[in-house]
Amino acid sequence: MVPPAVIRIRVVDDDHRVRLWLPVFLLWPLLLVLWALALALAAIADALLAARGRTYHLTRILLGCLALLAAARGTSIHVRQATSLVDVTIR
Repeated sequence: MVPPAVIRIRVVDDDHRVRLWLPVFLLWPLLLVLWALALALAAIADALLAARGRTYHLTRILLGCLALLAAARGTSIHVRQATSLVDVTIR
């Protein structure tokens, strides 16, 4: 499970041509710290809820979100009309 590193966006219109390269990998250290903190809090909340006899599986939800984010890698979106084109690629 490797999360996306780069998002490339290309917009072509009759008058304009725009290409963006968004380096998402620069955000991963910050998001990793926030995700680890959220995972620790979810584990504590799961333990407290389990002690009361309730289960919500908050840690499974966070792990599922990470898997969903990693699955987004390789996504390509292409939208074409008569006068414009939009391409979004997640790598």
